[in-house]
Amino acid sequence: MTVHAAAPHHVLAAFISAALMLTVGFAGAQSDEQRAAARSLALEGAKACEEARWKECADLFQRAESIVHAPPHLLYQARAHEKLGHIVKARELYLKIARERLADNAPEAFRKAQAVSSESAQKLEPLIGYLTIKVEGGDPSSVTVTFDGEVLPAALVGVSRPVDPGEHKIEAKGATLAASPQVARIAEGARETITLTLEPAAATAAAAPEEAPAPQASATAAPADSGADNGKKTLRIASFAALGVGVVGAAVGTIFALKSKSNRGDADALYAEQCTPQCFSDNPAAAEVASLDDSARSAKTLSIIGFAVGGVGIGAGVALFFLSRGHESPAATSTGKGVSPWVGLGSAGVSGRF
Repeated sequence: MTVHAAAPHHVLAAFISAALMLTVGFAGAQSDEQRAAARSLALEGAKACEEARWKECADLFQRAESIVHAPPHLLYQARAHEKLGHIVKARELYLKIARERLADNAPEAFRKAQAVSSESAQKLEPLIGYLTIKVEGGDPSSVTVTFDGEVLPAALVGVSRPVDPGEHKIEAKGATLAASPQVARIAEGARETITLTLEPAAATAAAAPEEAPAPQASATAAPADSGADNGKKTLRIASFAALGVGVVGAAVGTIFALKSKSNRGDADALYAEQCTPQCFSDNPAAAEVASLDDSARSAKTLSIIGFAVGGVGIGAGVALFFLSRGHESPAATSTGKGVSPWVGLGSAGVSGRF
């Protein structure tokens, strides 16, 4: 985009100096505090412009102008908007300055501002594009047309209007009608037309009423299925771990059961051989028989504990394994068929109805 300078920097500097000084004499309705505030805003705005902070510059001078009117305030705003690419707004500000009727005793700085603004407005005129937005396929009054997100007055629909060069998004939406969004690319000085075709707002849903619920159900079911699968995997892993503990417990119980039986057998054999008919305390074999009996009892206790742990582990593993396969089918429930684990002291298993 081609942007013309509104005025040389030294000219603008003169304008802002004049604005800061002349607000005292040409703003009698404002208080001293207000005039001081306006001068402060203008000074900060001039600094922002010199540093090419155009948005801040435009905002500060707009604030200053809202307190005290001075053509240089408007001139700085126009220059900032021109730099930002807001060509239409900049031209309108230039024209506002140029068309203002100044008092006979107006400062020379104000008159120079008018001269600069009139020239700048003429330079911007060829850069402005024109866009016509048409609405077809329904009653335009039934929809709201937006231009770059802002509501377009109904009076501007269907007629050519000045716009800034660049890309612009146009939409039309209503309760029952809507149009697909359009993007208008306006070159400098170009004239374009965009047509928005209205269609029923629910046209897509009405075209496939039976298919619409399917994606929704799938989208809802997918996370649930995923969560269920993760839960099943966790239960399956837990079942294998429990079965492992159960197998180890059963093996330990078996080993100590065999050891208890062996110790008991050795004690009986030694007693029969050395203590017939009985072992007195002075008999050396009596202590050995007692030791073998103690070992047999200890091994039996450990065997019982091992079988108990094994039984619980196997029972829990079996139960978790069946749980990891999911709930029973409705058919199995209705016919009374099913499988359930059971655990007992030193033993475990499953029972079922078929």
